[in-house]
Amino acid sequence: MKRPNLRTYRRAVQISVALAFVIIPLLNHLRISFVYGNFLAFNLAGIPLADPLAVLQITLKNNYLSADLLIGAAIALVLAAVLGTVFCSWICPFGLLSEWAQKPAGYQQTVRQKRRSAGRWDFAVKLVVLGLGLPLFLLFSTTPVLNQLSLPAWYSRIFQIVFEQGHISLAIAALGLILTWERIFQKRLWCRYICPQSVLISLAKQTNPWRLKISFRAEACICEGRRDPCASACSLALDPKGLRVFPETDCTNCGDCVVACKQRGRALSFQFRR
Repeated sequence: MKRPNLRTYRRAVQISVALAFVIIPLLNHLRISFVYGNFLAFNLAGIPLADPLAVLQITLKNNYLSADLLIGAAIALVLAAVLGTVFCSWICPFGLLSEWAQKPAGYQQTVRQKRRSAGRWDFAVKLVVLGLGLPLFLLFSTTPVLNQLSLPAWYSRIFQIVFEQGHISLAIAALGLILTWERIFQKRLWCRYICPQSVLISLAKQTNPWRLKISFRAEACICEGRRDPCASACSLALDPKGLRVFPETDCTNCGDCVVACKQRGRALSFQFRR
């Protein structure tokens, strides 16, 4: 019997989280409230969790930071500083849907993906989105504008609206259009260029040079010529052999490249190292 690999475990976690945020609003509707909230603010048996970007906007607008919000944001940022942006690849339900919207596993796009240069602008574009959104929020809005670009939050809100208000949210149509768009272009454009929710946790991981990251040992690589299964495995079109400081910002530690590499050798691995 084939042993489950890292990708199998990751899929199990992703699907479990996605299902949990369908079940939680139903439990709350039945007056079971030991767990409640969405991907902006969440509480599990008294333990607060919060989206750092939502906390930042609320704090800047109100000049006040509650203990629960501080603790909730700190948990997310510390997790990113130690394990990297695993929220995007292991927890975010939109990340799961976005990966499913791509072509089936094993589809080879090596030529296009190998040509991605080390000077990519994906993260810089998200910084621009964040830089434009914060002033607009502070000047013209009473609610956190950038939260409206949080697709995991909208995913969880859809089911809250269904069970609490009894109607279907138009967010379903918006998610469907975005996923169709990503299916057509096959580039996970939202996660790479727009999602502002990933910016702060990406910056948080850069504060710890000893965090968990992909390590490449050139002497162990047995790929030859144009064959590069690890690059083909990355749904974000990164080259795991050539990650440097800037593009490594975009790596979510999903481990798909490690799984692909282990099928031929062990040149790629997860390690806590500089």
